Amino acid sequence: MSSVYQNLANEYYVGQIHISPNIVLAPMVGVTDSVFRRTILSLGGCGLVSSEMTNAASVSPRARSRHNQLEFMPEERPITMQLSGNDPDLVASAAKTVEQLGADILDINCGCPSPKVTGGGHGSALLKDLGKMEALIKAVIAAVQIPVTLKYRAGWDDNSLNYLDTARMAEAAGIKALALHPRTRAQLYTGTADWSRVREVREVVKIPVLGSGDVKDAAEALRRLEVYNASGIMIGRGAMENPWIFMQIAQLRRGEAMFEPQPSDKCEFMLRYLDMMIEDAGERMALNKIKQLIGQFGVELPYSAKLRETVHRADSVGAARSHIEAFFEPYMTVQA
Repeated sequence: MSSVYQNLANEYYVGQIHISPNIVLAPMVGVTDSVFRRTILSLGGCGLVSSEMTNAASVSPRARSRHNQLEFMPEERPITMQLSGNDPDLVASAAKTVEQLGADILDINCGCPSPKVTGGGHGSALLKDLGKMEALIKAVIAAVQIPVTLKYRAGWDDNSLNYLDTARMAEAAGIKALALHPRTRAQLYTGTADWSRVREVREVVKIPVLGSGDVKDAAEALRRLEVYNASGIMIGRGAMENPWIFMQIAQLRRGEAMFEPQPSDKCEFMLRYLDMMIEDAGERMALNKIKQLIGQFGVELPYSAKLRETVHRADSVGAARSHIEAFFEPYMTVQA
């Protein structure tokens, strides 16, 4: 079966690093740990994964003993590690450490809209001072041999849309690829991501430009590649709701029937994630993680609020597992 998407670009390069397919997992704090990344990769169709955003101040050996944000397995390559910060020397030093830890790509976050992050002058707060952002970018690039990329937003607010100036500056400074979430910081995650801004950035730089924001299904992802001329698509929250979206995009490209996950698939995914978290980080962390993610994992399931409520009340991993299995049992009966 032929596909209308077969002629769309399916790869890009970050420096000398080949990314294929050009559909990648966005960094998400508290979500894209090694277990989540490996479960996504195991389903197929994802060309690049990223660590969680990590504060540059949390990269020292002492700080890393308290978190596992920069740990990864060989099967996760190529992998990006993302740092945030506003002190060029500190971020450059952290970048050296990240390179020594084995990262293939170093990403600088200038897009996170969280008040906790922007209040410290990190993330999208740097959009208010492109001179400082440029100094930080240049310090990081001078400190490492691996390629450096930038994830950013369209501007601080509608009165300060500087996404084109940021793109030109970043390319001139040596950034090897851009990922634009085309909302402003003021929008947070409300309203609509204006993807026409992605196309505009593509027209003013020669490096790859990925688009991010509001990609929730496979057909929409491929349509955005085509309409907005993006070098690639970065998927974040959509991957939490539907971990199979990367596989589905690959199937649509090939003109194949798209896999439609059944409740049993969602149940299996959740329990596999839980087991892998127990193995990697212990039962306490596994319980905390499944409570954090259960709301997104259960999107589009009838009565998912009940699933979320019962898992949140669980006082042990065993109880959480029992609640998940009990919730899905009626679906299993119907499927059988």
